[in-house]
Amino acid sequence: MKEFAAEYADIWRHMPSRYERAGGFWLVRAGRNAAKPNYQVGPKQIDSFGLHFIVSGQLRLGYENEAAQLQAGDLFCLFPHISYEYRTCSAEPLQMVWLTMEGPQTGELMKMLGVTAHKPYRFAAMDETVRQFLREVEQVIWDDEQKQRRRLTLMSAVYRLMEQLEADHDDKKALVVASAEDWVEEAMRFLQLHYTEPLRIEAVANMFGVHRSYFSHLFTRKVGISPQQYLQQLRLSRAKQLLSDHSLQVGEIALSAGYPDLYMFSRAFKKQVGCSPSEYRHQEK
Repeated sequence: MKEFAAEYADIWRHMPSRYERAGGFWLVRAGRNAAKPNYQVGPKQIDSFGLHFIVSGQLRLGYENEAAQLQAGDLFCLFPHISYEYRTCSAEPLQMVWLTMEGPQTGELMKMLGVTAHKPYRFAAMDETVRQFLREVEQVIWDDEQKQRRRLTLMSAVYRLMEQLEADHDDKKALVVASAEDWVEEAMRFLQLHYTEPLRIEAVANMFGVHRSYFSHLFTRKVGISPQQYLQQLRLSRAKQLLSDHSLQVGEIALSAGYPDLYMFSRAFKKQVGCSPSEYRHQEK
C-alpha cells in the first residue's frame, strides 16, 4: 500500500472495455485502505456508485442531513451526486475495501443488495462467505502475478460477490414497491413478459406475496380489467398480429400466442372478436 495524507491505500483505476460497457454495470475503480488516526473523507460528491465494505474498525457516515454509525461487517454505498462524509470514530484501526461502479443497472443492483439513496448502508452484511468472495475480487485486481487481468474473470468474481450479498438479504424486500400503483405496474410487466406461457393468476399473486382475490381486486381497480382479462387481451393482440402473416398456420399462431391448442384459441378469439381467426384473417385481407 502507498502512503497518503490520511491513509495507506491501494487504488486501482479501470478503463472498462466496450464489452463491459454493453452490460448492466461495470467497475471503474477499486480500493482498499488502512486509515490513519483522525481519518476523514468529505463532505464531497462522486459521479458513480461507491460500494464500501468495512473490514475492521468503526466509522460515522453522514449523508443528506442524516448519520449512521457503522462497524466491521457493515457496508455502505455512496450514491451519485449526493453529498456525503465519513470519518473514523474508534481507536480500532479502520480498514475498508471499496468497489466503484457505473452502468444502467447499478441503482437497481444496490436496491437488490438492500441499500438505497435514503438508507445507503446495511448492517452485518459481511459473513465469512461474503468476505471470501470479496477476497477473490481483491486477488484478481491486486495479485502481482496476474499481470494481465482477464476481464471475464474479474466480472465473474464481482458477480459471485453480488450474488452472495443478495442471497443474504431478505428476498421478500426485493419485491416491495413504494405504492399500489407501482405494485400493479410490476404485475403488468410480468404478464407482458410471460403471457405466451401457461400462467395461473394465483401463481402470479403468490409471487407478490398476496392472496389471489386481493391481487385481482387491486389490479382491476387500477387497470380497469381483471388480470385474466388483461392476459387474454395480450394474447389476442399478439394473435391478430400473427394472423396478418398468411404463411403461418392458425394452429401455429394459437401456440405462439399462448393458447394450449387450436380449439381454446378459436373459442376465445370468437368470444372476444366476434368471428373465428380464419374469418378475421379473410376480412383483414
